[in-house]
Amino acid sequence: MTDSQPWREIDRSNVFSRYGRGIDRVTFELPDASRSDFYLRNERPAAAVLALTPDRRVVLARQFRPGPAAFLHELPGGFVEPGDDPAGTAAAELLQETGHRGTLQSVATCWDDAYSNVRRHVFAATDCLKVAEPTLERTEFVDIVLMPLDTFRSTVLRRGRMTDVEAAYLALDHLGLL
Repeated sequence: MTDSQPWREIDRSNVFSRYGRGIDRVTFELPDASRSDFYLRNERPAAAVLALTPDRRVVLARQFRPGPAAFLHELPGGFVEPGDDPAGTAAAELLQETGHRGTLQSVATCWDDAYSNVRRHVFAATDCLKVAEPTLERTEFVDIVLMPLDTFRSTVLRRGRMTDVEAAYLALDHLGLL
C-alpha cells in the first residue's frame, strides 16, 4: 500500500462538448508513477429540489430518459448557469417544470459521481402549491406526478426507480422524513 496522495494531471483534452455537457480525456500520473487515461464528464453544476405539498405529496417530473431508454421519476432541477445562484435555479426549475412554488431550504452539495466534476446542489421545498402552469423547454415532455410521501419512499426511492436518488435521500434526511 502506498501513502495516499493526489494523482498528478499530465494532460487534458476535450473529446466531446455539446449542450453544456462534455467528456474530457485526462491522463494522470498515478502514485506508482504509471500513467493512465480516464474519461470524465465535464458539466456545469446542477440543482435538484425535493418538493413537498402541505399534505406531504412529493412533486415529481416523470419523463422519458434516453440513457436508460425508460420513463423515470425525477426531482425538479437543472443546470446552474454561470453567475447564477443555485437556490434561484432550484426555485425557478421547480416553477418552470411543475408550476409549483414553496419554502426553499438548502440541504447539501454533493458530487454527482466519481468520474465527473458535476456538483449537485440539493434543496428541499416545503408547503409547495401549484401557482402556474409548467413552462417546459422544447425537449421536455413531462408528466407532473404528486405522489404520497410513503408511496414515494416505498415504490420509487427505495427501488431506485428515479434519477436524483442521493438528492432525495439527503433532502428527506434534512427534513427528518426518512
